[in-house]
Amino acid sequence: MRYLHDFRPYQHDALAFLERTPRAYLAAKAGAGKTGVALALANSLMYDQFSVRRTLVVAPKRVAKQWPNEAKNWAFSGHLRFAVYVGSPEERKAALASDFDVLTVSFDFFPELMKLIRLKDWDFDLVIFDEASRLRKGGRKGSVGWKAMNTMARRTDSRIVLMSGSPRPGTAHELFAPVGILDGGQRLGKTLTGFRADYLEPKKLNRHTGQVYSWKLRQGMESKLYERISDLYFAVAPDLGLRSVVVDRKVTLPAKVATAIRTLMRNQVVDIDAITINAPSQGVVSGKAHQMCQGAIFTDEGVSVMHNEKLDELAEIIEEVDGPLLVCHWYTHDFDRIKARFPEAVDITTEEGMEAAMAGKVELALLNPGSAGHGVDGLQHQFSAICWFAIPASFELYDQANKRIVRSGQEETVRIFRISAENGIVDGALLDGLAEKEAEQDEFFKYLEGRHETQEA
Repeated sequence: MRYLHDFRPYQHDALAFLERTPRAYLAAKAGAGKTGVALALANSLMYDQFSVRRTLVVAPKRVAKQWPNEAKNWAFSGHLRFAVYVGSPEERKAALASDFDVLTVSFDFFPELMKLIRLKDWDFDLVIFDEASRLRKGGRKGSVGWKAMNTMARRTDSRIVLMSGSPRPGTAHELFAPVGILDGGQRLGKTLTGFRADYLEPKKLNRHTGQVYSWKLRQGMESKLYERISDLYFAVAPDLGLRSVVVDRKVTLPAKVATAIRTLMRNQVVDIDAITINAPSQGVVSGKAHQMCQGAIFTDEGVSVMHNEKLDELAEIIEEVDGPLLVCHWYTHDFDRIKARFPEAVDITTEEGMEAAMAGKVELALLNPGSAGHGVDGLQHQFSAICWFAIPASFELYDQANKRIVRSGQEETVRIFRISAENGIVDGALLDGLAEKEAEQDEFFKYLEGRHETQEA
């Protein structure tokens, strides 16, 4: 059992900030104790200040299920009554009808919940959105989570806390949606078009059609943007004494595969091993080339295997680690080929696999970072090595997956292996992109932390 006096100093500061800021963003690296702070806030507002009737927590499915257990670890929140709005229609109905203080709901059922509860009957005076980096697609078609959250923010007076360990996972473009939910468009404007005009410029675009593929901050706008939103954020990247080292392992693709990748990127079509690979757009080209670096590719006839260079390197890493290893894959053919080569590998994106991994019964764990990169705590007690079989494009998923084992409770120096094809073009560009996004997020944390320290002084 842990108590409020067990909080680190910055957690006390974060709690005070959230108590005095009705709508705020708690940005803290994974393992820094965001959930504990949020639970302390909910308890304080409901049972000390009596200003909140009920609390709603919106989170990824796995995380939504973990909140009740985390609450039991703290003396100040152990008494809170939880209901979890996931599962079958009957289970969700029972959760909503139960007598609870805190209702947790998964992202996929949040829009449904919003439709079931009329806003005039809304009694969630505190709404916590865990892993708020998911809101980065604000304003785009199909972003139902953002739309539901935005509707609630505009039409209720609920306090809102957004939380994430990756508040700037990609580009500054992704700050628009969460800031808009917190302030209704006061700081960055009410439209994405206007925000782009004020702060951004195209990074990649089609010169023939004018279509913009990605955006970047205009020169000199970084400090202006961060200053504009800094009062909404409590950001902290504490030094928890954790150690990690990146180990890059390069493989050389067969000459015909490397040549085929270059041809595909130039012509958007290539013939290799009696198969024809077509890519109608540059985005598809990158995806096909990435698969070719992996060693297999989806075709109309199924999956065509092109080489085993990364599998061979993974075998070397497994032997070198000589202990539990977490392997991050991306494509289903990655998973299938790894399982075929190493039958002992266990998929820990399943509940059974995760339970076995937590219990120390798994030596080779397979993780798709898109399925279980967030909200998993406990793997650091069993694993001290992680291997990226596929280099990801998303820094958020890369960072969050690494933080599953580089977090409080880890007693070893974590080794982060990254297998990349040195002559595959795509892998090198992805590694450069990860480094650039990590530097941008570190700068974001540094600015906001410095701003907070100045205000405290």
